Amino acid sequence: MSEESKQYVYQLYTNFVEHCLLKNNSVLTNENDIFSLSNLFKVKECFLDAAIEGNEKTYWDKIKTQFQDANYEVRLCFAHLNWLWYLPANDMKSETKRDTPYWILEKEEFTTRFNTNKKENYYPQVGVGSAGQYHKTNKPMEINFLLILCISIKKAVEKGELKTVLDVNKFIIENADNVFDENTYDIREKIYKLLDKISFAMQDLILHLAKPEYYEPIASKQHKTAIKSNFYALIKDNEDVKKEDLTIDDEIYLIKKELEKLGISNSFYAPHLWPIWNKGLHNVAEDIMALQFKKALVYYGPPGTGKTHSANALAESFITNHFLHRKENLKVYFEKGLKNIDKRIHKLQFNPNTSYEDFIAGYQLKASENGSETIAVKGQLFDIIAKANNEDQTTDEKGLVKLPHVLILDEINRVDLSRVFGELFSAMEYRNQPIKTAIKGIELNMPDNLYIIGTMNEIDFSVERMDFALRRRFVWKFKGYDDAVLLEMLGSYFNDKHFEEFKNDFVTACTALNNYISFSIEELGEAYQIGHTFFAELSKIYNENYNLTGKGRSKKKLFKEAKDILWSISIEPMLVAFLGNSDNTSVKEYTSRANAIFTNGK
Repeated sequence: MSEESKQYVYQLYTNFVEHCLLKNNSVLTNENDIFSLSNLFKVKECFLDAAIEGNEKTYWDKIKTQFQDANYEVRLCFAHLNWLWYLPANDMKSETKRDTPYWILEKEEFTTRFNTNKKENYYPQVGVGSAGQYHKTNKPMEINFLLILCISIKKAVEKGELKTVLDVNKFIIENADNVFDENTYDIREKIYKLLDKISFAMQDLILHLAKPEYYEPIASKQHKTAIKSNFYALIKDNEDVKKEDLTIDDEIYLIKKELEKLGISNSFYAPHLWPIWNKGLHNVAEDIMALQFKKALVYYGPPGTGKTHSANALAESFITNHFLHRKENLKVYFEKGLKNIDKRIHKLQFNPNTSYEDFIAGYQLKASENGSETIAVKGQLFDIIAKANNEDQTTDEKGLVKLPHVLILDEINRVDLSRVFGELFSAMEYRNQPIKTAIKGIELNMPDNLYIIGTMNEIDFSVERMDFALRRRFVWKFKGYDDAVLLEMLGSYFNDKHFEEFKNDFVTACTALNNYISFSIEELGEAYQIGHTFFAELSKIYNENYNLTGKGRSKKKLFKEAKDILWSISIEPMLVAFLGNSDNTSVKEYTSRANAIFTNGK
């Protein structure tokens, strides 16, 4: 994104503050008395107070009902809040931004008046950063955040407390994180409790618009936490870090200044910075902390939810994070990267034939001068322990803490884990202490720098069925269907703007189907969700269908056909298999309803 594009967005935001917040005028039209406090309260009555709950209707269907009696000024006031929600986002089409006022105004007399007075060039092609999937799926609540924030600002303006753009921006910085701390505006208790607890992407984005030189254009709090976690070595000795009132935004600003000293002044999403703090995990900082604390973690959940991918990503992030504990290693990482990271990640895939003898130790019959003899043989785990012990990179200034090694155990549910692990359970708890094994003369000594990540399909083996001794030695992280991951996967193939609507509708349908499986089919539940990797096969099916039949046919029709094929060859057979213990009538009823949800998105 060019600096010119950014400055354009910042100027539009400043215009909004000057014309709408400090006055009552419109920035979308050449009209006055539009963005007034009285109109904002009427928007609140229509949108927040009369909110329609549930997923039976789309956002725009609900708006049509809620604003059916609203006049032109109130609708246009609401259009400004939607415009502000769109403004900072890169991942929104400019056509959608331009069409939104028409969808809200709806009536011909209103759209005619809008066309007569509208301003051009208020719908930028790009924003200042990606707002992310949460920003989109949480749209009604994000709009409510902006609504109450704007009401608070307008009330302060009326009292004469805010007179300039700088005043308004300072007010936003001081109050953005406590917009719903006090129920000042008669919000229904049920809605207020929800708003008071929820996280808002717009809170972070509006802070950036108010002070772009200080606040990063990052909508995701998970991303901020991951950035802080991976770059913290840069600021850990900084005196400012000791301040009690320091926020995560303050810490990221300090990190940014330290990076600039190293000659690095790009966005945290730049190609050379992104891989350091995000390797495909959506809760990378949380998972790193869990693995660090417990030294053993298991990803469990339905098939096709990326558990093995997440295990690999966590292992890479974890090792990199430790490497960067030393401040001087950051410059080394930028210049040379972290060499041999793959040699520090060890992978074993369990299967029904994997035994204690394979993994820990056993006896083997070996030929000898006297014919044959039985000898004790160490299993695969000992080779991995030896590599962890021989690690020469350290993560602390004194050179005492060795860089981690990570053992990934795939599909641990396919073995009797208590038997295969044997004395490893004790060795995991009593690190650096020799534990006698069942094989005479062989002792197991687990080093501090060896960590374990397991994966498990919960459909095959429920976590609850595992004995407590096993369960308490791991952190258990559920990996279910993730609509944000699915959207990302589809985006790598359906990146043409013509696919935007199809893609979003498809993800909505997949989410609705999994909600039905998780909460409406008593025989199933969350463990039987359809994983996002299965839905992502749509791209392959679309491509094959296009190659066979697609010349000259519409993308919309081809997309629908691919979705129907995916249902018939993958999703429906999977559901039928999951419902194997149900009677035929119930199976037909469930699959028929599931098909309707998958087809219609609700």
